[in-house]
Amino acid sequence: MRRRPLPSEILDFDSWAPKGQAQATRPGGGLARAFGAAPGDRARCLLGGRRKGAREAWLEEVLQPTPGRVEPRCPHFGMCGGCALQHLDPGTQLEGKTRPVLEKLQQVAGDFEVLSAVPAPCPWYYRGKIELSFLGQQLGFNRRGRFDRLVEVEECFIGPPENRAILQTTRAWARRHDLPGWDPRANRGLLRYLVIRRSQATAQWLVTLVTSTPPAGFPLQELTEELAALGATGVIHAEHNSPAGAVRVETSRVLHGEDRLVERLGRLEFQLSWRSFFQSNPPAFTRMLQEARCWLGEDPDRKVLDLFCGVGTIGLSLGGRLVGVESVPEAIEDARRNAGLAGIPAQFAVGAAEEWPDLACDLLVLDPPRSGCHPRLLRRLPEEGPELILYISCNPARLAEEVETLQPFYRLSRVRLFDFFPQTPHVEALCLLERRFGER
Repeated sequence: MRRRPLPSEILDFDSWAPKGQAQATRPGGGLARAFGAAPGDRARCLLGGRRKGAREAWLEEVLQPTPGRVEPRCPHFGMCGGCALQHLDPGTQLEGKTRPVLEKLQQVAGDFEVLSAVPAPCPWYYRGKIELSFLGQQLGFNRRGRFDRLVEVEECFIGPPENRAILQTTRAWARRHDLPGWDPRANRGLLRYLVIRRSQATAQWLVTLVTSTPPAGFPLQELTEELAALGATGVIHAEHNSPAGAVRVETSRVLHGEDRLVERLGRLEFQLSWRSFFQSNPPAFTRMLQEARCWLGEDPDRKVLDLFCGVGTIGLSLGGRLVGVESVPEAIEDARRNAGLAGIPAQFAVGAAEEWPDLACDLLVLDPPRSGCHPRLLRRLPEEGPELILYISCNPARLAEEVETLQPFYRLSRVRLFDFFPQTPHVEALCLLERRFGER
């Protein structure tokens, strides 16, 4: 049966949707959303099915472009699930993804001090870590909206600058030996992921090849030697046999060089393994930490409680008497190592933020995952929380919900947004909340 052609319609885009799509009100009513469009565009679009309250749309032709539209640098833009805003210049990107965040916060929190948004130091080759997938004979990133189809890329323009040579070398090796990539539908195959991590401060880089258990004669040494010749600081092989999509390593071993690299944030050094959680854009993160220190000032006697401390980056950068809490044991091991490197006598413990027994401190640092803080923690803050909360958020929608929940007890006093992820719709928020007088 032949598919019916999709209907075509001229749309005037006027706002942003949360995931980097532009949104338009259709001439006959209802909403449509399209990747690759921008507010201010008039475009002829193909219309697909309805999803989350709006018709999906695909650009056929931009009839009247918005100011700030540019030619995307990557030939895979629009298909790859990574970048959504390469068709806009940096200033237009920054304004487009920060204005809705501030508008939403003003709706729930009223007046607060807004400092100008901070652009990323560099719009390209800024990510310190990327993870690529194998599928059949392909090596690349997931196609937008699909777990079982890849976009094969020659180079990622927001990944580490060495990624082009690493991809070429690894892809040629895999094809030379006819090594099958993982099939996520059949749950079989050999090659699964290629993870590249690079230090912005030292230019060291690690490559990790993740496979299922390999057969005898697997030519790992050949790839190791080729990557070492490119300048790899370390080459690691890890095994992952679970059908789960997320990398769950069962065993790993170093094939060449080191298993860690050194990254710096300001005056502090951090040792990172290929699996360590760390901000993907260290220069932008350093700028945020400098801002936080300016807001808070220096106080070596201040008791700081960092409830989502990860490897200790934020708490160690702020100074004071630090207690860090994190649910991932490996991250706590890294945090203790990093505190030792810095000569800072901090305390770190494994635990869930909402279950930490004592919230008494001078400053509470919250940098939760995208899902935000646990409701139990939010319920405890009115009675047990301190005078000041420094909240760092990578999910502005969730941030607004939590600020609204805390409004009767805490006032949002200051906000500054930072672009950690150029070419994407993501933005990072630095917020200071102060307890309302007499509210406890």
